[in-house]
Amino acid sequence: MDRTIVKPKVSVIGEFWAMTTEGDGNYHLQKFLEEEGAEVEVQSVTAWVLFLIWEGLYDTRRRMDLRRNDQGKFGLEGKYPQKRLAMLKLADTTVRVLFQTYAKAIGLKGYHLPNMNEIAKVAQKHYNNHLRGGEGHMEVGKLILNVKKRKVNMTISVKPFGCMPSSGVSDGVQSLITERYPEAIFLPIETTGDGAVNVYSRIQMMLFKAKQAAQKEFEEALKAKRCSLHDLKTRGQKYFSNSLKTSHHTVACTAANMVYGMNTLIKPVSIKTKSNIDDMNAKSG
Repeated sequence: MDRTIVKPKVSVIGEFWAMTTEGDGNYHLQKFLEEEGAEVEVQSVTAWVLFLIWEGLYDTRRRMDLRRNDQGKFGLEGKYPQKRLAMLKLADTTVRVLFQTYAKAIGLKGYHLPNMNEIAKVAQKHYNNHLRGGEGHMEVGKLILNVKKRKVNMTISVKPFGCMPSSGVSDGVQSLITERYPEAIFLPIETTGDGAVNVYSRIQMMLFKAKQAAQKEFEEALKAKRCSLHDLKTRGQKYFSNSLKTSHHTVACTAANMVYGMNTLIKPVSIKTKSNIDDMNAKSG
């Protein structure tokens, strides 16, 4: 394990099946990205479950504002909306508690599930939360937060050919997002039976930009900590070779985050300390 190797972090979002699976259906996307020197951020199925719960909470609250209860499939006619809200809130809390319990047990102490209300809030300005289909506003919100919070260096939206909800968002709404956030590195791709070569070529071109962004973050981290790459590979070898070692999020690149999180590992010797050492050497002869 060598965390001093700079790798751009890439988030795969889009159509639920295409982004969570790994195989011919998405051109073995995760494997290809790793072979090209990227670190892949995998979307958890738990986030999709939380999104479904959020939809239930949002729709129930909106139906409670109607003049009279509707009789639709998810309507409130003859039902108790407060009870439904309580059950959905309980489901959300249960999922989060169970997830965090297992996460801490396997060492993911700093990992947190996404805040669905935050995602909905940032996406609302560009994509109405009422619209349904696929991940709805989630794809828009994820891209915005990836850029604003510097979660990843690059975002890929993948979906099967003909997936209208995700294609409409990627080709329409996301073009506006990339204009307002020019630092965003975003690539929408569609999987078809004969498009693998074209997709790989487009990914490689965008990945080049992501590698430059990750390298810049790493160099800025070294400058902030006043150390060199040689120092990291010699005096910090044990710290950067620990596969279970993690650091708090500061930027997207994992190598840069490790530099920011090393604290006193590679600390320059102060003038006072150097003089004390010289006095000790003189006294010892």
